[in-house]
Amino acid sequence: MINLIWKMSCHVPPLLAIIAYMNYPKNFRISASSLYFFSIIHNCLLIFFSAYTFTSLSQVMYKEGVFFQNNYYFQKFEFDNIIYYFYLSKYYEFFDTFLLYLTNKSPIFLQKYHHIGAVICWHLCYVYKVDGIWIATLLNSFVHLFMYSYYLGCLLKINTLRYIKRYITTLQLCQLIPQPLSLILYRCETRFNYHIMVFFTLYSIGLVCLFGAFYMNNYITKKSK
Repeated sequence: MINLIWKMSCHVPPLLAIIAYMNYPKNFRISASSLYFFSIIHNCLLIFFSAYTFTSLSQVMYKEGVFFQNNYYFQKFEFDNIIYYFYLSKYYEFFDTFLLYLTNKSPIFLQKYHHIGAVICWHLCYVYKVDGIWIATLLNSFVHLFMYSYYLGCLLKINTLRYIKRYITTLQLCQLIPQPLSLILYRCETRFNYHIMVFFTLYSIGLVCLFGAFYMNNYITKKSK
């Protein structure tokens, strides 16, 4: 019984974080200069962290080689460390939404679904050592490198960047396509871990639908009108 309680306690942090995320004080405001400064720092941190994750994980995969085995990569300290910090970054990304509230804007359902789902998926994959998480982490860190660079450019009022907005959305969509492939490549996983991968894939399919609808509404329908 004590062992079961101990195992279940590891799921408390993401649960509390999600509750806090959903109950953020939407009317809270700070000065415009403080908001701008924090937004610059926020995006810079995520740019550098995304670059670090992508290059570090790429080096690990190059050094170790690509193997589709149960709990192969998580036995490597460096791999475990990279995934752990990337998992923690999913909590920090909640500030994407908080910054919107501070500018008196409301996030769309896509953003809330994306952030909450990411915390749950990376939490489960890290806690239960699902090796297939390297695919999503590598792709996500690569896309975030460009995405947060775009956000930073917008903050710095680099007007030419508005023309590449649709391509950022395209990148976000494309990173999700390989996720179902992991179900084929990692059939060697334990039954429980394989179910986590199925859950991750269903979450990704939901994202594809939401991003697809966003793309159609903002870049196809509006343009035709």
